Amino acid sequence: MGRAAVSDAAYQSSALFHAVQLALKTNDPRVAQRICENHLRLAPDDPEANRYLAQVLIVFGEHEQALHIATRATDLAPHDPRAWSDRGRVEVLSGNLRDAIACFEKAVEIAPNYADGWHNLGVALKQTGHSERAFEAVKQALVIDPTRADSYLTLGNLLVEHDQLDEAMVCFERAVTYNPNARTQARLAQELSQRGEVEQAQSLLQRSVALDPNDIDNWVDLGRTLEDLGQAEAALSCYRTVLRKQPGHAFVLGQYLALAKGDEGLEWLEQVEEVLDRPGDSKEGKALIGYGLARFYDRRGSYKEAAHAATRANAARRSATGPLDREGLQARVDAIMAAYSPEFFSERRRFGIGTDQPVFIVGLPRSGTTLTEQILAAHPFMHGAGELPDLARLARQVVAEDDAAPWQAASQLDEMVSRLLGHEYLRALRRNAQPDCPRISDKQPLNYFHLAFAALLFPNARVIHCCRDARDNALSIWMENFNPDQRYATDFDDLAFFAAQERRLMDHWKSVLPLEILTIHYEEVVADLERQARQLIAFLGAPWDERCLNFHQQDRAVQTPSRWQVRQPIYTKSIGRWRHYRDYLPGLERVFAEVV
Repeated sequence: MGRAAVSDAAYQSSALFHAVQLALKTNDPRVAQRICENHLRLAPDDPEANRYLAQVLIVFGEHEQALHIATRATDLAPHDPRAWSDRGRVEVLSGNLRDAIACFEKAVEIAPNYADGWHNLGVALKQTGHSERAFEAVKQALVIDPTRADSYLTLGNLLVEHDQLDEAMVCFERAVTYNPNARTQARLAQELSQRGEVEQAQSLLQRSVALDPNDIDNWVDLGRTLEDLGQAEAALSCYRTVLRKQPGHAFVLGQYLALAKGDEGLEWLEQVEEVLDRPGDSKEGKALIGYGLARFYDRRGSYKEAAHAATRANAARRSATGPLDREGLQARVDAIMAAYSPEFFSERRRFGIGTDQPVFIVGLPRSGTTLTEQILAAHPFMHGAGELPDLARLARQVVAEDDAAPWQAASQLDEMVSRLLGHEYLRALRRNAQPDCPRISDKQPLNYFHLAFAALLFPNARVIHCCRDARDNALSIWMENFNPDQRYATDFDDLAFFAAQERRLMDHWKSVLPLEILTIHYEEVVADLERQARQLIAFLGAPWDERCLNFHQQDRAVQTPSRWQVRQPIYTKSIGRWRHYRDYLPGLERVFAEVV
């Protein structure tokens, strides 16, 4: 195979390679550039020096020159797979993905056992949406070199995109095993956090920032994880570190303002106001800062300023994401109500698993779902699993081949599949619970769209439906930094429409589902905690336990915007909160007048 058979190690023993690598490791790419250029003055036809120089130039954004030199390297060494692979990297960074793929394919054609080429081909195919080919390329890289941490990371990310979460975790764990650097540990930490294993995520992230203190993303993730664990001061310390290193970081500035206590944060207000009013800045950045500023003002009782900040935040978010598709939402709810009748469930009464362990807590976001789960999780017979993505994930999995909507999953199940999926869901539900825990809650609020699916998997499950005053509920959503996909959250008219569809669907479920459903009102819980807590515990068939009244004393991670409220004793200041904003947000009262 000629030069293609020469190992990387032979080339990497050269003085040129070591000099360039040393310069790059010390974050001095200009020195690396000068080393390559000096070498090329003496040996202009050295393909190695051309390869290295192209890689350095692309770092500076000199795409045209980098491509010219990378092409020269392949002309000089047409049988060297590394020359083609490095040229492919330059093509990727220049935005030429099709040409990059051709380069990587050339590299592995020349040297079928070249792991680096297969890995790069997989990454490029992933970026172009060719998932199946990307899987095969990355797997081939790992067949050749089973210790490639970056290939395990890429394969893990592909698996996450395809909802194969357990397999993805194995990949991330192997990446850490073979190369426990800041990047691999941080990625594993992110996935652990998604699975509710927050303390393990914290440990990995602390190691990551120790290994690479200049990685901003790791500091951000550590701050968010510490918030989930209720460690406010430690989280603020992480955010201050980020703001010292990158003062304009929009997400962190928003989180910092939302969390800062007392007068802390006042020194940032002038800068923040300038960012929000300045045209041309990132819309999403403005939204992130605006939501944090709104919470900062709200906490201080400056309701006019809070309303103004939240208005700007929602305007920025809405201009980027667009409004709620009301027609599409109503059509979905209409179709669900038409598809699922008492007869539908009666015909499938043998489906699923007989366990009554799952408890689905549903309702609008910010309607008291986190408080409800916190009360339940204080009981020794119960566990709160948080907001699991798995019910919706399994529904998507069922309809994936037919390109149908996830709500149609229940109609596509057969008896055997319902049991297989039930066991798969239970593995996710039980992941962090004590063995043989009688009741485990999943408080993903929007699972109300998937209750037909849940009923076929678990005909003996219980459902708790959380409700709250529509004005307080809408205001709480509108002032919170929700996922941009939640388009209903940025406008009161959209919120009213979304809430009306939720009520329609829940009324339908209460009339047709074979599941027991308990409706709980936030205001009643706040007014008489013990009575409502006793009702909840009785609904779940458990003996009363006084610890449920001290829910705020639990040492457990809470991964929702209510993480700080549920760590306090019960309070009433959130009831009628909308009245503080009556003069500044007249649309809120107008839109919900009929609902109330």
